[in-house]
Amino acid sequence: MNDNIIVTLTCSNLRRWGRQALSGHWAPAVLATALFMLLSVFPILVLTLYFDSDVVSFMSNIYGVIINGPLTLGYTVFILAIFRRRETTPAEVFYGFEHFGKAFGLFIVVNVLVLLWSLLFIIPGIIASYRYGMAFFILADNPNIGIMDAIEESKRLMDGNKMKLFCLDLSFIGWALLSVMTFGIGFLWLMPYMYASRVGFYEVVNGNLRPRIRQDESNGITLS
Repeated sequence: MNDNIIVTLTCSNLRRWGRQALSGHWAPAVLATALFMLLSVFPILVLTLYFDSDVVSFMSNIYGVIINGPLTLGYTVFILAIFRRRETTPAEVFYGFEHFGKAFGLFIVVNVLVLLWSLLFIIPGIIASYRYGMAFFILADNPNIGIMDAIEESKRLMDGNKMKLFCLDLSFIGWALLSVMTFGIGFLWLMPYMYASRVGFYEVVNGNLRPRIRQDESNGITLS
């Protein structure tokens, strides 16, 4: 029996939760995002200075595979802590390296599964990416969980919710274009905003948050 929760919140409400969570915490969030991006990009820039393009391409791919899992886990833990009003620091981004094996393994398995689905056509690949979209949140909450268990739990939570998360991501397209126009600087604010909004989605879909509906005379039905 499928007992997962279907998210009925609007994208605007999920984004509002993200902004509320980051209120008063933008500075550490931007710093953590800068740290994430620096660790992802700076070593590649260094390699570019000393090696030819073919070597750089190969080494950057290897580096990305090694580093992205732990960084994603650490950044997820950091944003979860901010959303839940727990004490945290940008150094939380390094947390994923304490669970390197699990983070690395989850990153590899998820990407292999998405790649295999993408071989059928691009749309099955996109659907697969959202099917496994909660896996790192689940691992962040349960560091002792197995890789395949995290993936299976993500599949369960996302059953009936993939379109909602896709629409949430799509609702940031205007901000993404604006960030590109600022030569990428805007992503320092957009990335935590998107992650915090996704955390709100995760908190609803896993049953941690149950929004209360109230009547607002000026705006109709809202959520509190």
